[in-house]
Parts: sequence; structure tokens; C-alpha cells
Amino acid sequence: MPPPIFVTTSDKYLRALRPFAYLLNKYWVPNPQVIVGGFEPPDFKLPKNFFFQTLGPQSNYPLDKWSNGLHKLITSYPHDIICIMLEDYWITEPVNTEVVDKLYGYVKQFQYVARMDLTADRQFAGDVVDYGEIGDDIDLVKSTPWSPYHMSLMTGIWRKSHLLRILVPNETPWDLELTGTVRLSDMEDNILVLGSKQRPVKHTLAFRGGDHSKLLLDEVSEEDQAELRHYGLLEGLE
Repeated sequence: MPPPIFVTTSDKYLRALRPFAYLLNKYWVPNPQVIVGGFEPPDFKLPKNFFFQTLGPQSNYPLDKWSNGLHKLITSYPHDIICIMLEDYWITEPVNTEVVDKLYGYVKQFQYVARMDLTADRQFAGDVVDYGEIGDDIDLVKSTPWSPYHMSLMTGIWRKSHLLRILVPNETPWDLELTGTVRLSDMEDNILVLGSKQRPVKHTLAFRGGDHSKLLLDEVSEEDQAELRHYGLLEGLE
């Protein structure tokens, strides 16, 4: 079984969940359990493997308290090994679930792994080194303390107990990625951030730079765009 996927959203980005869910279920097979933390419940139906949890009024969680909402979401469930995504991470190719399962098993086995990147984020971050193999088909890479964005929120598997040591109140996602990277690098027990050269999850950022008014589909195939439009899943976004 893959780890549950925890997804954060906001009222402005709520409709991005429709194409997110469609593409995730199209390309991540078998479909994983997805737990969405947001505020105003959606006025549309999500797939049966999705569960929407209301964290409270969004006024209680402005952008500079984003980390408070993430904390509430992930501590509401007992799982220690979790996957974290954002609602504008739209998957563009079939997920290599065999690799995901092996990376998940690795994180479960080795307590010192704080984060296992599932994308190309770590491989091309800079200041990374090779870190052995899993079997004959997975090549691991390790962030060094000087590698930027240890705390990147690109799709990855996290050990929640380590994440909670780094997560502090009253931060934006960008604060967490920047100052959280410093906190993680300064930890004396040498918990690690790893990734793989196989990059099993490939997705685009549909709203880059936090601009929800500008939808970017350049990395979404024409076939997928046609399907999303056919089912009305881009309504209110374009």
C-alpha cells in the first residue's frame, strides 16, 4: 500500500482540485488514498478515494499561517509516513508506482530519512551526491547541508515525526521552504533528504508563483487538456 497523500488547498484554489483529482487518478494506478485539507467544502463531487477535511474558516489560516493549517491536517491522522502535495501539482505522465513503493519502503525502514523526493527536485537541486541504490533499478541521491530547498514542498514522502520537528507556527509555504531548510540543515542528528534519479512522479505547477489568476498548461498534453475541457474540469480556472 502506498502512503496516504495529504493535499493542502485554499478557497481561491479549490476548483484546481477537479483537474488535480482527474489527472492523479488517471496516472497514479492503483489510486491512492488522498486527504485534502481546506476550508470551504467544495460544491463539486470528488472521487471516492478523496476525502475533504475542513480545517475551519480560512480567516483563521491566512497565508502567513499556512503552516498552522498543515500542522492541523497531518496531526489529525495517525500515519507517520505520508506523501504531501499541493492542489496545483497536476500529474502529466503515468506514475511509476513500483518505484514509489520501493522508496516508501525505504523511508519506513530507515528512521533517519526525513523526506524522499518523488520528483526531479533533488536530483537537479545542486550540491547533491550519489547515495547508493535500492536493488538494481533505483539510484538514490542525497542533499548535502548546502543543497538549496531541503524543505521543498515538491511531491515527496515524509516521515511526519521529523517534519513536525521542523514545522513551526505562522509561516507561509515559501517561509517553510526557505527558513525550514536552514532549520533542517542545522539539526545535529543528521536526518537526511533523499531523492532518486528515476523520478517516479512527474507533474507540472499549474499556477506558478502563487498566481491563481493565471493557469499554465504548457506542460499538460493536448490529450489531457482536451479531456479536462470535455468534462468541464477547467471551468472557472481559464
